[in-house]
Amino acid sequence: MKTQLVNHFSVFGYGYRNRDGKAVLAVKPEGTATVSNIYQYITSESARHATRTLREMAEQGATRDELSDYKKLSFKIATFSGTFSYRKADGLINHTPYLVIDVDDLASETEARQLMQRFIADPYVETELCFVSPKGRGVKWIISLPEWWQPLPFKQQYEAARMHVVFHYGVAVDASGSDVCRACFLPYDPKCYINPKHLK
Repeated sequence: MKTQLVNHFSVFGYGYRNRDGKAVLAVKPEGTATVSNIYQYITSESARHATRTLREMAEQGATRDELSDYKKLSFKIATFSGTFSYRKADGLINHTPYLVIDVDDLASETEARQLMQRFIADPYVETELCFVSPKGRGVKWIISLPEWWQPLPFKQQYEAARMHVVFHYGVAVDASGSDVCRACFLPYDPKCYINPKHLK
């Protein structure tokens, strides 16, 4: 039974093009990381060039497919909800107490920053990490699961979190996050928020 909760999760290297030339995400993890490790990565210069390039591409009218391919090939990813032997649901080794809420297609980075601050101040859910998405118009909100959610199947945990966001904030949440192996791109964000407990 994969029921043990751990405080580290899998991280994966850059994607690649398969034999058909299609850009795909990495499946084999390159290691594990903690919330603090990811904060240090996101606020460092590591993904600055890729983040800037992606946003320039978006401003210049790149297609959704072009942007998607660039993200897959240029950003590392993490599976905040667990550790995996490979990035599929049946490759799950251990769950973490974390869940990612992904809000996309906001009007601007300013709106994303404002939503970040509202998420961080949420009185019902503890924020572990919060940052603006690679394209600059979305928010990645990594939360701790409340204890009463933890016995639920993952999809029910995610639905509870999604409904919390819809009800309290009136914004849509990416439904694909209900997959426990869902990857989260790791961009550059010098204003990334981390729960101070991780810095002790």
